[in-house]
Amino acid sequence: MKNLTPLEKVIWNQGERLIPGVTHDLAEVIRHRSSYFFFRKVIKNDLALIGGEAIPLRVVDLGCGVGYGCRILSELPNSQILGVERSRECLEYARVYYGGENIDYRAENLLEYIPGMPEYDYVVSRGVFEHVPDGLQLVLSTKWRHRLIFDVPYNEPRGKNPHHVKFEIREETFSEYQEIEFFFQDMGGIIHDREHRPVNSNMMICVWTSAELPKVSECQMTFPFPAWQPGTISRLSRLRWSKMTQKLKKGLQKYSEPRIRK
Repeated sequence: MKNLTPLEKVIWNQGERLIPGVTHDLAEVIRHRSSYFFFRKVIKNDLALIGGEAIPLRVVDLGCGVGYGCRILSELPNSQILGVERSRECLEYARVYYGGENIDYRAENLLEYIPGMPEYDYVVSRGVFEHVPDGLQLVLSTKWRHRLIFDVPYNEPRGKNPHHVKFEIREETFSEYQEIEFFFQDMGGIIHDREHRPVNSNMMICVWTSAELPKVSECQMTFPFPAWQPGTISRLSRLRWSKMTQKLKKGLQKYSEPRIRK
């Protein structure tokens, strides 16, 4: 990991948060981005069932971090993406690196935001609710119209990650919610259906679907779902990334130690 700026150190928080290309290794970036590509694919497949690409689509990413997932989701047609994150430093970074005309960011504590949140077409989240006291109950109480899609570490032993407060999450953890489907991401970022769960499952993706839509397992999804790789970025994303990188080099020069919120 390279030397971090003062802002990046606050965001990173001793390994709690990922900043693509800055903190963590490529394998971790692949796993994180692969989850969001899966989320986006599920939603994109739904478009024909919910009215087509002309229908406005509202998606919220809970615990969005620095916004790389919001950028991936923002390529959905006619979409408006909201990233909700408690860290204002993350959102400062997100607006510079991962902003977009159809992306908004909002600083909120999820414990306070979720009970009064409006309904969204889709609620998504990646690797967040294991950090939150009673986080699973919290995410299951969110308001959504079509699908709730989130992932958590699969069967992680107690004490493995000092930032986590919920451990040993497995399928039976959700035994009261028979409607929820489970998919499993391995250490390489590849996502498998439940029937072919790999022995090295790293994350468990949970999908709760409205009665009006078929379950993901009944849709035209091919498994195993491939992991994202750097070479798979679309031409449009490459152009955006190039522009964002140039903007970042200029924008982050304004940050200095006194501006960091403790």
